Amino acid sequence: MTPVPADPAKMVILLDLNYTLVANNPARGTTPPRMEARLAAEEYRQWLVELVRPHTVILITARPATWMMKTLDRIEEKTGWRPDDACFAPKGWWNPPAIKEHLLRKDIFPVHGEDARYIAIESNPRTREMYARFDIPCFWVTEEGTCLTEGTRIVKRLPR
Repeated sequence: MTPVPADPAKMVILLDLNYTLVANNPARGTTPPRMEARLAAEEYRQWLVELVRPHTVILITARPATWMMKTLDRIEEKTGWRPDDACFAPKGWWNPPAIKEHLLRKDIFPVHGEDARYIAIESNPRTREMYARFDIPCFWVTEEGTCLTEGTRIVKRLPR
């Protein structure tokens, strides 16, 4: 994808894929099935798509870059929406916070600037800590369809 700088009036949402947009990930710590089967079975939180749709959205994930186009096509096929940009893990990278910090510095900040109106919706607590170092407000999604801040204040509740 060719990144386009965000409209400065809009928020730039850094959207996590696994355990955030994907509603039915395998339990943490389990060995996932083959990627083809996993991708084919993924279900996405449509309520979250509708929440972020009006904003500039960058899908940022630790999933390997070799799966970017198939993942984006699957998201669009199932939700009718595609993020404005996507950043997937470079080959050989495995640590989600390190991957996402690398992608911020290498791909996102050069296009959108370090002072854009970022927020992150992220499942991994260590990645949320990384975003905090950049003063990027961060939320996460619960199974009940609630977005929470680190202080567990309810931000938005929508039907699943």
